[in-house]
Amino acid sequence: MSEPTREAQRLQTWRGIQAAAIRLVAERGFAAVTVEDVAAAAGTSRRTFFNYFPTKVAALFDPDPELADRLQELVDRAPRTGDAWADLCWICRGVVPRGDDETLALRRRLVGDFPEFTEYVGAAHRYVERALATWAQSRFPADPLHVRLLTGTAGAALSAAFLTWQPDGSTGEFADLLDRALASVRVDPPEPAQR
Repeated sequence: MSEPTREAQRLQTWRGIQAAAIRLVAERGFAAVTVEDVAAAAGTSRRTFFNYFPTKVAALFDPDPELADRLQELVDRAPRTGDAWADLCWICRGVVPRGDDETLALRRRLVGDFPEFTEYVGAAHRYVERALATWAQSRFPADPLHVRLLTGTAGAALSAAFLTWQPDGSTGEFADLLDRALASVRVDPPEPAQR
């Protein structure tokens, strides 16, 4: 059996630290867990923790390094119909897990308990907005206003659904809220200007 590559080892360490942080915070609560606790639970040092994450909040919320690639695959597989909004909604629905996801539920509870985390979560997940913007740009290269409207509206629907979701329910309820949000707002291409 071959040795894991350096990149695979780094990813394994990254995931191990995040898994330890999530498990400990789920068991003890955010305030009762230190960086040292997380490092020890992950079988690493405080220094190694900080080589991977700048803060305890980052260890809890930073997206898996491979998520951007998975999102790009989703964008590449997206339908390309005459209804760009429906196609973008398909991508947004693919971003939200449909099964139970204890990590997502914990993150939502933390944002509810610590509203100051909301800004960090938004920044950490900008890759979703960037992927949606790239997709919209490919559909409407000559209309930057429409690109921004599509991207901003879809991002707002994702955010509103996440922040409205009560994590005591299933992740499916989050997906249902997203469906409602996307159905409530619709961004159609502008009509050609009359001359």
